[in-house]
Amino acid sequence: YAAQRVAVVPAQLWHADTIGWSRDAQWSALRPQLDSAITQALRDGGLGAKWAYAGDVVRAARRNPLYSKDPATIGVGRWRNELPKPGDDLSALVADNLRSISALGDTRHALIPVELRGDGDAVRLRVVLADTRSRSVVWAADLRTTAGPAMLQTLAQQLAALIIEP
Repeated sequence: YAAQRVAVVPAQLWHADTIGWSRDAQWSALRPQLDSAITQALRDGGLGAKWAYAGDVVRAARRNPLYSKDPATIGVGRWRNELPKPGDDLSALVADNLRSISALGDTRHALIPVELRGDGDAVRLRVVLADTRSRSVVWAADLRTTAGPAMLQTLAQQLAALIIEP
């Protein structure tokens, strides 16, 4: 997928647990940091301007508010509990929201950072790659690292390693 144009939507959900994040920790601060780390890791991996990153997707949606809903809330809640399998159908809500994002960015696929979750002293990032035309899951993965100051960058680098061919 590195050779194709893909829309990277903003991180969707988070769950604070026992890793030192308080329940009132600011997702509004963590989300842009995660989105930025993903963008940087993918650009550093050589994707450059080939992909539409979270910031691009948000700007396109803001320029077209009647056509596109908020890309930070596309309705992926059902994927919090169970990792989807390749070939699974997207829910109608997710498929419809991704269709407008895909159209605005002239992309066929969408990379969705579903949830950032604290699991004890570890952090998990669940990601899904979806085909917006066939309305199905292409692949999904849970990326893991230990909690710490570089956790977002580490997760973003793991994601980039999944996508970018060596």
